[in-house]
Amino acid sequence: MKILTLTITLLATLFTGATAHASDNIASACATLEFMAKMVAINTLLPANYDSPAELRDIREHLKQLNTLACQPVVHSELTQYNSTYANGRRVSDDLNNRAWYFANGQLFTARPGRNSTIYYPNGQVMAYSWMRGGQTIYWPNGNPATFSFRTANEAWYYPEGYIVTYLAGVKGARWFYPFDNQAGQVGQEMISADWGEAGEYFNLIEFTPYGHMLMRREKIRGKLVLSDHELLDVPGVILMITRLYQAPDEATLFIPGDGSITGVPY
Repeated sequence: MKILTLTITLLATLFTGATAHASDNIASACATLEFMAKMVAINTLLPANYDSPAELRDIREHLKQLNTLACQPVVHSELTQYNSTYANGRRVSDDLNNRAWYFANGQLFTARPGRNSTIYYPNGQVMAYSWMRGGQTIYWPNGNPATFSFRTANEAWYYPEGYIVTYLAGVKGARWFYPFDNQAGQVGQEMISADWGEAGEYFNLIEFTPYGHMLMRREKIRGKLVLSDHELLDVPGVILMITRLYQAPDEATLFIPGDGSITGVPY
């Protein structure tokens, strides 16, 4: 009887460990998809001159479809893990835990969920090589580099058009910039704040007159705008937080729990 009990306990432990590992792979891939959704949302809100709005909308729809099938189920059944298919009949993956994930158009998303691999947007553009390694270049959907060293403090980030976001990601109290030239005619970009994320410091809030002229009003950094160094590593999440000050709509929140913060570095 003791041997039987020991055997059952051992099998249960092994099964639980395997399930947890598999679940971690899916969770990691879904966190990657969430991060990609932020990148797509920003490129859609702040496109470069040559970007196609229709293509960016199409990219967004492909992400939503993959998210619905692979990341929304609370628990994956055998059917959803091995046989989830899009409306067009294409399969999401032969095994969400261990095999490649694809978008509805057949484009590869990741060859190895939860492991070091290249990550692709639905349009075929690489988002990152060696994704799980860190310190690599991250690209916007339009192909422009967003940063040359991801998950690294004191590194620069750039908007899809090429304007600087900040020279010091992951640093509280650093300078952050809007993606347009200084409105007073001074050299450089208009500044969001010289001390972004610091409680009690100031940032420039954009306002428009009834005649459409843009003005800047100084406001104190408070509430959800007070950010930690860790939160400031997630530059796309912080950018979306800023665009939401101006009621700019995006769908990045569809990829995270309703009570989740938009900031947070993936995997």
